[in-house]
Amino acid sequence: MKQAFRLLCAIAVLAFFWLSLTSAKAQTSTSATPDSFIAQISNSTVDSFANDMSGDGRFVVFQSSGNIATEQTVGRNNFDGNREIFLYDYAQRRIFQITNTKSSIQPNPSPTPTATPTATPTASPTPTPTPSVDPSTVQVAVSNNNPVLSNDGKWIVFSSNAGDPGNYDGTIPANAAALLADGNQEIWMYRIPDVTPVDLTAGADVPKIDLTGGTFKRITNTAASLLPQPGSTTLPPFVAFDNRDSAVNDNATIISFVSNRNLTGGNADGSPEIIIANVAGDPTFTQVTDTPVNVKGFLGAFTENPNLSGDGTVLAFASNANIPQTGGAASNPDFNTEIFVATLNGTTVANIKQVTNTVNPTGDFFAVTVLSPGRRLSRNGQFLAMESRADLSGGTGVQAGGTVFIYDTTANTFKQIGPRPTTAVLEGGRFPTFTGDSSTLIFSSVLNFTSDGTVPATATDGLNPNGRVQLFAVAVSPPGTANFFQRLTNTPAPLATVVPQIQAYASNTLRRIAFTVRELEFGGGNADLSFEGYYMLVPPNTSEVAATPSPVKFFTGASNSLVVGPSPATSPSPSEVLGLAPGELGLVRPAGSPAPAVTLAPSAVLGCPEGSGTTCASEAKRAPALPIEVNGVSMSIGGGATGLYFVSPGQLNFVVPPGFAPSSTPFPVVINNNGAVVRSSMSLLFSVPDIFTSTNDAGGRAAVLNITNSLTIGTMEPFSVTSTNSDGATVPTVLEIELTGVRLASTSQVTVRIGTTDITGTSIVAITHGPTPGFDAIQVTLPSTLAAAGDVPIIVTVVNGTGGTFSSRPADTAPHITIN
Repeated sequence: MKQAFRLLCAIAVLAFFWLSLTSAKAQTSTSATPDSFIAQISNSTVDSFANDMSGDGRFVVFQSSGNIATEQTVGRNNFDGNREIFLYDYAQRRIFQITNTKSSIQPNPSPTPTATPTATPTASPTPTPTPSVDPSTVQVAVSNNNPVLSNDGKWIVFSSNAGDPGNYDGTIPANAAALLADGNQEIWMYRIPDVTPVDLTAGADVPKIDLTGGTFKRITNTAASLLPQPGSTTLPPFVAFDNRDSAVNDNATIISFVSNRNLTGGNADGSPEIIIANVAGDPTFTQVTDTPVNVKGFLGAFTENPNLSGDGTVLAFASNANIPQTGGAASNPDFNTEIFVATLNGTTVANIKQVTNTVNPTGDFFAVTVLSPGRRLSRNGQFLAMESRADLSGGTGVQAGGTVFIYDTTANTFKQIGPRPTTAVLEGGRFPTFTGDSSTLIFSSVLNFTSDGTVPATATDGLNPNGRVQLFAVAVSPPGTANFFQRLTNTPAPLATVVPQIQAYASNTLRRIAFTVRELEFGGGNADLSFEGYYMLVPPNTSEVAATPSPVKFFTGASNSLVVGPSPATSPSPSEVLGLAPGELGLVRPAGSPAPAVTLAPSAVLGCPEGSGTTCASEAKRAPALPIEVNGVSMSIGGGATGLYFVSPGQLNFVVPPGFAPSSTPFPVVINNNGAVVRSSMSLLFSVPDIFTSTNDAGGRAAVLNITNSLTIGTMEPFSVTSTNSDGATVPTVLEIELTGVRLASTSQVTVRIGTTDITGTSIVAITHGPTPGFDAIQVTLPSTLAAAGDVPIIVTVVNGTGGTFSSRPADTAPHITIN
């Protein structure tokens, strides 16, 4: 059961709110388009949402129904598909499952001698739900929701209806009974274990720290407004979200949330109210708002999305209630959704002010101003970002389309950020948020505008010529001063017709950003187009060399074949290749004269030190599998960050992002060495088979093992055409060829030539991809005709139908093996 609770709810509202326009598309200058390096963090067949980022950019907190943790045990995993809280540690490149809960399941019906038709669905035959569990089998749905991180990276605040979110099995009878008797969402905090600060730009392999060993603290303990309802064939299971949507200050001593429970004695009617809690010790609560259940007739009160400043002295929220202002009257008689700001003294409300005052046109059922879920208040408490169809910086009339505004809580002024749309399209929400230093606003948009935020007169003058959803940044400045916009992403074309929407969360600076998006492929492998979480680097650009002629050359990573594509001046030699393949190990070096001289790294550093093995580089145990910055160096292909094995002034060892599809259009390549930028391009081909050799170059001995006996790790040459298997029987020998560049190939597409003998068909046993990125293997059965073949070359060829034929080094430079 896919759960996308918070973001999908926001999208449902904003899809109508932003029924707006596209504008002219154009190209932009480099200064307004800094290079970003994007790595996919989560990878699951169900949706995962990045919800917040710590100030230093080390931690990202997720909610997901997927089994996305890189660290799993028999007792701690998410095979049952519950919505859980996960914590990503960029320094470790590991995802930890923080909550570990199970829903309660409806009991199996008692057997009867004769079955009779009934409207009640048949219960699942197993007591444990799976990711494909039928919702009608769930008695009480247990879930963990909407986590936020304290800026210091020490606390997660979230809601849960588990009795103990750290380990809670709703199928245990006592727990199932407790859920039936209450089962509403409560506010919880989780203390993340302390970690040693590290330089994230170094990419060093830090010792493993188990981040699931922290402690949970329950903040609320309330009776449910409505008891849970089981799932049915027509309705999902229901639990009351009585306490929800948390916000937290920098050190998690003050939190705010929405509650319809009577925590202070001032909410007898059960209306949703904004609560402030001092949680430094035992929680103490202050109710900020006092609204009726229904503001008018059957129109229910809506008070949502509290935001706190870093020091906990400024609170912002949205409400449709007519809330009295400090020192003045209430000013929302039409019960439109408006934005409110309060100043706090600890948990005492010193002042509350309605900062927007809009009029909704008659018959318009959609919100005029939206404070979407997430961080919209700057950390210093001075600026508040919102989206509105009203002209907040001028009159209050509703316009044709919406845009972003920044409200200055100190100056009591609004500033419009970016243009409104001019033709009707479904843009979705822009989800504006601030960097932790309060200097920069980040938002998403499909619109095309110039670096000063205006619609370009000519299509070639804008930042977003393709009209794709992008992340933009703009420095915060007072009204009347010019804006300078930067396009942070250069997204690929969406892989479905749904308009993707990006929701971002920034560190204290623009350099590190986490975001969630669906329908896009940044090279990490999002084949099912689910919502996934991403980590983006935006390092500074302090210098740049000319891109023509290319200042770098690329080589295959196993045998050092020169990449002469994408458009060689002359036909490549048999030992040269036209590109690399997705997931292939590659090398890049300075091209030398006549290209400008470049230094690719300040010094030689191993991204994955020798001896670390799959602990450091593992597709299963790390996210991403390799570091994407080492010694201040990052590299991207098509915007997707490449994994780095090794960096030095004269060479980078990298892995092509595996999720990209081959294309005849060259992919842009960017290398950022601590601010010094190098640009080039590279073609991505279906396959570029490249066998590992003893020389790491032409000739030499091929990296091939006899793996016939599965009880051994494999034996080296010389080989015989028959060997003893694990049962002691003599059988045809099975060899494993170690190579790179065949990640997309199938066994039916592969031919292995040993000497002059071609091995095809069922004799190609398997193509495997080990836990170490960039390393593939082909397993083949030797025919008896190769007996006494002697010292012979070995060549791998992949034929992709009409898509081309790709071979490893030809016979005169191919590596050899010996067959007795």
